[in-house]
Amino acid sequence: MKLTVLPRSTSFLLFLLLLVELPLLSMSRPAPTHKDGLTRLLQQMHRLLTLVQGVLSNLDTHLPFEHKLHSLPIIHFRPQDLATVEMNTTLTQLSSGLHSFKLHFDWLLHWEDQAGLETHKSKEIDHQIQNINNLLHKQMPELPLPNTTLNLPPPSSAWDMFQTSAVVHRRLLLFCDWYLRALRVLKLQAKQTQRQ
Repeated sequence: MKLTVLPRSTSFLLFLLLLVELPLLSMSRPAPTHKDGLTRLLQQMHRLLTLVQGVLSNLDTHLPFEHKLHSLPIIHFRPQDLATVEMNTTLTQLSSGLHSFKLHFDWLLHWEDQAGLETHKSKEIDHQIQNINNLLHKQMPELPLPNTTLNLPPPSSAWDMFQTSAVVHRRLLLFCDWYLRALRVLKLQAKQTQRQ
């Protein structure tokens, strides 16, 4: 068997071709899709929902609450609104709402700590809200950074503190339920787009 040695110029050309093709090969790897990001968001939102349900299962939410928190995000969506959800609008509203809940949980944590109450569950929820918002901003860096602040008076009594906590948790439960539905619709849309 006779081996043929390539001339130096040919070896050099092959080397240059390899250098040119390397970036193209790396670019051909599938990039993370909206569907992948939505899957992670759904998982994290579901975990948040589970945490909130765990807290509410230990609260007697059938008590007559008179407490109204106008600073909480308003949930006034209808089932038919799910047919018109859009990616950018939904994720922007989700981020803004989560930021508001984060401020309310920071407030709750401060006063629970002052009263010497158990704060483990509140800290878990607070941390999970922050995780989801970080995930949102990683997926959509163009999302506006919320600059809202919260100005709530200190709780006037232990009952006032209990009512505030119950109202915040119940509203967050509704919020999670709606956005989990909206994210499932967006994931389905992304899946259909990917097939086309």
